[in-house]
Formats: sequence, C-alpha cells, structure tokens
Amino acid sequence: MVCNSAIWKTDVPAVFTAVHRVLRPGGRFVFNIGGGFAGVTHPDEQTVRTGPSLNALIRQIATRNYDYTPPPAVGDQRPKLPLDTVLNHLTGPGLTLVNAEVTAQQSTMAEKKAWLSIPVFARPDGDFTHEQRMEILAKAYAQTTPDAPIVTSWLVVVAQRAGEQS
Repeated sequence: MVCNSAIWKTDVPAVFTAVHRVLRPGGRFVFNIGGGFAGVTHPDEQTVRTGPSLNALIRQIATRNYDYTPPPAVGDQRPKLPLDTVLNHLTGPGLTLVNAEVTAQQSTMAEKKAWLSIPVFARPDGDFTHEQRMEILAKAYAQTTPDAPIVTSWLVVVAQRAGEQS
C-alpha cells in the first residue's frame, strides 16, 4: 500500500512507471486517493456530518481575516485525480485495474486537526507560512466539537502488472 500523498504530490505517470518497473509479473499495486482529489464521496460522509467541515471553517477564516481568495467550489472544478485519469496513467506503463472502491474512514474532528497540522496537508493552499496555517487551523478548530465524528471518503485502487505470476 502506498500513501496517497506519494501519488498526488508527485508526477503520477512517473510514479506508475516506476511501480511497473519494480513489480514482478502479476504483482499488485494498492494505493488510495482522497475523495476530494478523486471526485468521490462515500454515502456515510453525508449522513454523519453535523456542521461545517474543518476545511470549510479554515477557508472562511482565511477569507475573512487573511485576504485569502478560495478556489472555485469543488462542484465547479474537475477533480485532480478522477478514476478515468488514474486509469490512463496506469495503462501507459502496462498496469491493469483489478478493483476500485470508494471507502469511508471514520474519525473525529480532533484527528482531522492533527492531520491538518502536518505541513504537506495544512490548509489553506496559497502564500501562507506554516505558522499562519496553524493560526487559522486553531481558530477554525475552536469552532468545532473535538470528539464530533467525521467521515472521510477515499478511492482505493488495486492495479496489477500484466503477466504470469512468479
């Protein structure tokens, strides 16, 4: 299994080509892509939510207090790595899709805050220092309930290198 940031934070075709090179024939490559990047939502994500997401609160605070201009709403832009794009990247070096499934990870607002504290995942994007992002995160988190349940959607992909298994 490969961490999703090894996929979306890099040159995707180059990663898939390198994976093909190191897999033995019949070997499998399993990775996940965050729902927002893949353009997928697990049904549980909508049923659990009780208020604005931590990301939405971060955007609100950054817009109001830090002269942030958010990108167009998710519905107005194409996801960065939808399944059809992933399939194109897989087939180039000779990998085939075995399975793709939308899953849900249940956690809490406190866990989401910890995740968004990691520099590569910190929000909002744009010209902010990590310190500023952490200030914005703290202000947004203060408006939440730490143990509130949240659900995050993931696209889990299983691909295989063509050929006989050894």
